[in-house]
Amino acid sequence: QSADKGATWVQLESPATSDLRASDSVGGAIAVVGDGGAAYLRADGSGTWLDISLSPPVDFRGMAMTSATSLVAVGPGGAVWQYSSDTWMQRDSGVSTDLNEVSFLDATLGMIVGDGGTILATDDGGESWEYREAPEGLDADIVALDYYSGIRVYAITDEGHIVKSVGTTSGTAAGYVWELVEIESAGRNTSLGLELSSIDVSSVNKFLVSGPSSYAALSLDGGNIITSQMNPLSSPMDFNHVLFLNLFDAVIVGADGVILFSENAGEDEAVGFFIIDYGDFGQFVDYSKEMLIDGLHATIRIVLFGMVLGFFLGVMLSMMKTAPTTLKNVAQLDRFSIIRMILIPFCIIETAIPFIRLYDKSWSATRISERLRILSSTNTRPLNTLVLRAFGLGILYYGIMLISALAPIVRSLNLDGWEYVYTPIGLISPDGINGELYFGNFLQALLGIALILLGLLFLTTRKFFLKREVRLPFRGITVKWNFWDVRPMNAVATVYTDLFRNTPLLVQFLFIHFGVQFGKLLGDPGAAMLEGETNFVLVYLRDMILADRACVSSIFALGLNSGAYQCETIRGAIAAIPSGQMEAGRSIGLNYMQTMGLVIMPQAIRICIPPMGNEMVNLVLNSSLAMVVGYAELTRKGRLINAVTFQIFWAYGMVLVSYFVVTWTLALLLRHLETKSRIPGLGISGGA
Repeated sequence: QSADKGATWVQLESPATSDLRASDSVGGAIAVVGDGGAAYLRADGSGTWLDISLSPPVDFRGMAMTSATSLVAVGPGGAVWQYSSDTWMQRDSGVSTDLNEVSFLDATLGMIVGDGGTILATDDGGESWEYREAPEGLDADIVALDYYSGIRVYAITDEGHIVKSVGTTSGTAAGYVWELVEIESAGRNTSLGLELSSIDVSSVNKFLVSGPSSYAALSLDGGNIITSQMNPLSSPMDFNHVLFLNLFDAVIVGADGVILFSENAGEDEAVGFFIIDYGDFGQFVDYSKEMLIDGLHATIRIVLFGMVLGFFLGVMLSMMKTAPTTLKNVAQLDRFSIIRMILIPFCIIETAIPFIRLYDKSWSATRISERLRILSSTNTRPLNTLVLRAFGLGILYYGIMLISALAPIVRSLNLDGWEYVYTPIGLISPDGINGELYFGNFLQALLGIALILLGLLFLTTRKFFLKREVRLPFRGITVKWNFWDVRPMNAVATVYTDLFRNTPLLVQFLFIHFGVQFGKLLGDPGAAMLEGETNFVLVYLRDMILADRACVSSIFALGLNSGAYQCETIRGAIAAIPSGQMEAGRSIGLNYMQTMGLVIMPQAIRICIPPMGNEMVNLVLNSSLAMVVGYAELTRKGRLINAVTFQIFWAYGMVLVSYFVVTWTLALLLRHLETKSRIPGLGISGGA
């Protein structure tokens, strides 16, 4: 026992003969429990221990006092025992796994942790316990926890995970929703990669952890950065328990009777003690500059990859939007292909049997005339309505079959009326958070609808590609529309751009990372594929990009959104190119894609550099939204700095300056590129 913060210790007479495992105190009263059901209680001011050992014996692993005369102890096989009014009562935990630790916030609210990620909670002082869901993917043994406040609970596992539960502003108390902390100082992994045995919390974001091999570490920001502390021992040994005496003073106890004390929670790694004065701007900058630089590097990573992805998407979508191919062209092409497949075998037979020419010399001229007539009919003659309607009936039937196969899923969604507008979301995830994502259902629905519409078009076709008239039921208005003039590639690109331009980027971040889980679906397999690579570029791609799920999701969110805007910018530049250049390219034998790639697109890119520069700057600024998915970019680093220092103006002011430096530098580079790539004689340059 120590009465001077651990400076001196007095050995108390122990009534126990078995090993003691846990202790706790409330209002001066002390209780200890251990193997074989050993339990002893000493009242405040008393010099004797009251033997309250349990029979039949249970090897207690953890214990917490709920008052000066009551406690709750846990042990193997889901054992929960409550001592109150001089009586032990076994409580039903509802689990059979070993329980390792119990912690109470007050006389009623408490939590228990155990093997296999077991988490239990009570709100009636320990009389009844209910199961709480552990974070997804956590199956390690939770060995210790600290129920610090109604808005914060921390726990650790034997595999080095930090688990926390945070209360929400909507009123949900801590302990209901748990999450694995992504430890930035450990490469954004969710584990430190070593065994932990004890944790104690001194404030909402500050805690100490300890473990075997003299491991002790401190976190000041809720586990994002965990720093190993200076060890004064000459040889490593196991640390068994850590305890904060107040906000700064801490004690660690270890094997062989070792007791360590720190007046600043072991925070100082250098010799001597130094407390950072966050009110001093110089010290504040020294503390925050490394975090801001790390955030700047993280921002640049997602911006560069997002720019590349957005540019390629923009080029591809702009070419799709300007593609002139219509359903009429497709139908004519199909007719020509069918006629060609019919004529080729006859041509082969004609070549293989030369005596046909000798048998009937007049047949040659007739044959040539008939061939020209057949080929000409593919473009000039009326449609074969019977064939088209038969083909339309076939694809209509197939489209209906595709939609019918999805009908049971749609009915199971229990939608009514206008609620069917949310059907695409239900098709992709019919079972919610407990099920898988079925993107094939959504694609099947799109294909089915497209085939039904195309089948109806073919079924109702006439001899020529005529406009259809639809008379509206009011004021005698007639709407004319030629369905054959629909451009399929343009329609697909338009749907994409409208979707991403008419939804908030913030929602896209949340949907891509937490809903679709791009980081998990693409990042994890990609990192596994590059495992063992030694090439510098591949190692960087694996460790800095693919290994971070939030980074992968952020790149795709920025790239997919930016691609929609860059598409319209590039499309406008393509429209500024004289149409004669496309005709010239086609006249020398280039197809549409070759003409676009070799003639049109190089000029269009030079024209659209100024508006593209504006989109690039917006991309940098929009990267700040990546913080909502937990990515440690510049804005998130600013929030972490503010959470520790409470210097709001300085923290976010430095973030503003950092963003300005990046965007201003990018603007200068794009301005220089614009000057070098300007097309002479095109546009008004203001005298330049």
